[in-house]
Amino acid sequence: MLRNEKGFTLIELVMIIVILGILAAIALPKYADLAQESRNAVLDASVGAVKSAAIIQYAQSRTSTLLASIMLQTELDAAVTLNGGSTCANATLTHSGGGSRAFSISSTYCSG
Repeated sequence: MLRNEKGFTLIELVMIIVILGILAAIALPKYADLAQESRNAVLDASVGAVKSAAIIQYAQSRTSTLLASIMLQTELDAAVTLNGGSTCANATLTHSGGGSRAFSISSTYCSG
């Protein structure tokens, strides 16, 4: 009489768990690096947005404006804040998850 056996043996299950563990050990550090890279990309984009806002405001009014006014016109990611100086020559955007970007805006577009 033939027995119709179904299912996996214990050795097969252990081997699959080992393979999944190895894959997770390789993939986890790569995802951690991606998180920091994404924060840096957000900061780079935010600096570009602030500089673009300064140029747009100057083009509309033909006068340079304060950095605070430029920041109000710029919709930044909620995790990004302006720190380290409120002047156009030495401003710093900081991400709450880590990382910061220092930048300056030409005095033509930004006063103060």
